[in-house]
Amino acid sequence: MTAIDAGRRPVATVGRRFYLILSLLMAAVFIGGFGQTVPDDFTHKPGLPLLYHVHGAVFTCWVVLFVVQPAFIAKGAVKLHRQIGMLGAGLASLMIVMGLAATLMAYHYHRVPSFFPGGVFLVMNCLGILVFGGLVAGGVALRRQAEWHKRLMLCATVSILGPGLGRLLPMDAFGAAAPAVMFGVILVFALAGPIADQIVRKRIHPAYFWGVGAILLSDLLIGPLAFAPPVMALVKALGGH
Repeated sequence: MTAIDAGRRPVATVGRRFYLILSLLMAAVFIGGFGQTVPDDFTHKPGLPLLYHVHGAVFTCWVVLFVVQPAFIAKGAVKLHRQIGMLGAGLASLMIVMGLAATLMAYHYHRVPSFFPGGVFLVMNCLGILVFGGLVAGGVALRRQAEWHKRLMLCATVSILGPGLGRLLPMDAFGAAAPAVMFGVILVFALAGPIADQIVRKRIHPAYFWGVGAILLSDLLIGPLAFAPPVMALVKALGGH
């Protein structure tokens, strides 16, 4: 061992419990948000189209998987985590398809939230699900590099928090500021990982520059794209305003 090697200290790692706790907090957002609307969705007549039931089932499976996977790691069941992880990659692909389809169909069934302009809802959801897909793809590609993998998967799920937050928060009370409030809360979750890195590792892992950066970039693009003439024309063609 050289003198240089002897002077090096291993980089501290953020504990496994951090990812489990954050996954549980995000699951609580999804459950708390959708828990306010799901009962009525099943009792009202006419009921929701089959597409939305499939979308809800796929989304629920992802939330369950997102909690179960860090729980396996926390227990040391790495092999099981990897085996189930490949199923998660297929599930993420379904998430992208169903997310885009549900967003487009929302205009036909008049299910666009009143607190979002039609263009904002379309661009926000489409960008969110595409960012999700890109980050999951990166996480799967780097699945053998645990420090990259877990951070990219964390950011991927943060990128789709919007639907849960939109139901959990009193969005109507925020008026025109509703989109900014939602983006702000998403940013809080997005920055939790980098802050933990800075505290524990004394530096932020580069995975967060990609993950959080993608989330921030998509949020910044929503405004300019949402009110662009082509998007407004598409919203009108879909039946929105």
